[in-house]
Amino acid sequence: MDYLYLLIACIFFSLQFIFTKFFEKRTVGGLSVSLYNGIISASVASLFLIVKSGLPAEMNLGAFLVALLYSLSGIVCGVSSFMGMTYGKVSAVTTFCLAGGMVVPYFYGIYLGENPGVFKWIGIIVLMISLIPTLLKKEETTGRNNRILYIIAVSLVFLTNGLVSVFSKMHQIATFAVSEDSFIMTASFIRLALSLLIMVILAVVSTVKGEKSAFKKAFWEIGKNKMTVKLFILLVIFAGSYAVCNTLGNIFSLKCMVTMDASIQFPILSAVVIVLGAVFGRIFFKEKITKDMALSLILSVIGIGLFMIP
Repeated sequence: MDYLYLLIACIFFSLQFIFTKFFEKRTVGGLSVSLYNGIISASVASLFLIVKSGLPAEMNLGAFLVALLYSLSGIVCGVSSFMGMTYGKVSAVTTFCLAGGMVVPYFYGIYLGENPGVFKWIGIIVLMISLIPTLLKKEETTGRNNRILYIIAVSLVFLTNGLVSVFSKMHQIATFAVSEDSFIMTASFIRLALSLLIMVILAVVSTVKGEKSAFKKAFWEIGKNKMTVKLFILLVIFAGSYAVCNTLGNIFSLKCMVTMDASIQFPILSAVVIVLGAVFGRIFFKEKITKDMALSLILSVIGIGLFMIP
């Protein structure tokens, strides 16, 4: 049953990147817009879980603090993913996201006493090499500054998505762990509150600097085209769909963490989502799988496969 849950999680995690790209293509981009996306997605995720399970039935200080760290990592990962997709392909951002989601928890697994193994170390090296072609590829970036922003963005995606997985595992194995729904719902509430707070602070700072209609620009005028009710509803649908996919992916992934070794779960999750990310990018956005991208995918799968060897 654990492997079925993991497969379902893979599908939902793969689809979330597609909805993020749909959202990004219709907005002006920037920090405020990525936070805007986070506010909508966190609101929808919270509402979805309330309808599904009601308000959190249990919570304690330990679980809350881990949920806070989980949420902070998720916010940075979301902003970085949004920025990465502004300059690059879905498949490239997905590769960095899932590679980080495996490499960082791998070292956490060593800390927990899990056996690293020679093949896993080789897998780490191959996996890190697989990221090089996507960094060398110019993608859609123009100019040195955009290249630097792209590299910073995907590097943060790598690190923070890994931390999201670490904090998930940390909660699930802790003595103070609460139910999956309570943990994710609390994290969604925290992410909503923090994203909204940052948005308000940015708007206030812009107002103090003399920018007119800063709040309107931050909370409404975010579309590449003139903002209309129809476009707003469309953006809510995309951000909401991302939220539902991410929430369901996390729920099914968390169910596996209780009994499945992290050194098995994360390699399978990463390999499947990386491949599906490239396939979905091709289907939905006509993104060509270039030689560089194909090489990166092949090396990623080989590196991940080495993780499966005891």
